[in-house]
Amino acid sequence: MSPYTGPDGVRAIAEAAGLEAAGWDSLLGAEDFFQTPRWLTVQEHNSGTAMDFLVREREGTPVAGLVTAWADTSVAWLLARPDAMLRRALEQEVPEAADVLRGVAGGDPDRLLPSLVCGGRHLGRTRTLASPDATGEDLAALLDRAEEMAAERGAATVCFPHVDVRDTALVTLLEDRGYRHHPSDHYAWLDIPPGGFEQFVDEMSAHRRRRVRLERRALAEAGVEVSVEPLTQRLCPRLGQLDANLLRKYGNPASDEGSARMIGRIAEIMGDDVLVSVARQRGTIIGFGMQLRSRARGEEQWYGHRAGFDYEAQGKLPLYYDVLYYEVLDAAAKEGATVLHAGIGSVAAKLARGCKASEQRSYLLPVPRSGGPDDDRKENGR
Repeated sequence: MSPYTGPDGVRAIAEAAGLEAAGWDSLLGAEDFFQTPRWLTVQEHNSGTAMDFLVREREGTPVAGLVTAWADTSVAWLLARPDAMLRRALEQEVPEAADVLRGVAGGDPDRLLPSLVCGGRHLGRTRTLASPDATGEDLAALLDRAEEMAAERGAATVCFPHVDVRDTALVTLLEDRGYRHHPSDHYAWLDIPPGGFEQFVDEMSAHRRRRVRLERRALAEAGVEVSVEPLTQRLCPRLGQLDANLLRKYGNPASDEGSARMIGRIAEIMGDDVLVSVARQRGTIIGFGMQLRSRARGEEQWYGHRAGFDYEAQGKLPLYYDVLYYEVLDAAAKEGATVLHAGIGSVAAKLARGCKASEQRSYLLPVPRSGGPDDDRKENGR
């Protein structure tokens, strides 16, 4: 074990910049893009909170890893913040939600915060990282350390926000440790046909195929052109406006300037691994979708990450799927990409367009209070 590894075999790494030297990359699979050191660097810049990274080592070799982020009322990422997620589940009348809220927080969503959010705060497929040699004991050691950190810092809960039901090892471990859960969303992905958009449409039903052709004709007649291109700093101010439009539409706090800064940092850190599909109407950008390229384990996969629209200019134009799917499929197929990750939300529409989907669950554990002063522990999660 390294000199910084505790007796439990777990090493805490304070910054994403230290992950590569710790052997983090050896734990990544083909679909772990959002837990790569480069993307975690983006999250450090953009999350507005404290993040920590835990590595379980055996005989000096990393065998498992866990990302954590501190969530309190100051953080804006509501789709991975446990109080906002449970409130949304209650509004949608998810059957398990009320029981989970009573059991974890006595019926008050505000008592879920502050929370230590574990497994990465990206939207879908929350998980621990594990090498082929990892055991249940290794994963349990990471959770032991995370739960200890949560108690030391005055957290009310520990949360794994979007655990995939197919991740049976993590599901079993969390349930054995007393975590309660409710469905949080569905995660969707699409196998990219080698022939791109034309093959994608040819494989649809005749009714759906006619509808898609009509949608694209409507865009052409309105003078809308969509292109997939590199994300440049020159684009960031306008994309920031559109990104903030979408966030505000769904109740998330956002400003044009803040969104532009976030997008600019992504461009700076990700380089040619970030692309945008941009819709222009007579030269003015009225919509965009962001695609992140993962080229791990010899396989290229694309991840939809952000989007935004000028809703006044869009009107009733069928812009969404052209920007986020149709043009992207052509560009991705030309690059040899095999999977387009469509993420959470709008699952029925995604399934209708050929996606596969899997249920995600939010897992919550109340943290016993130690009874000592809370203020110093809570500040910034430190």
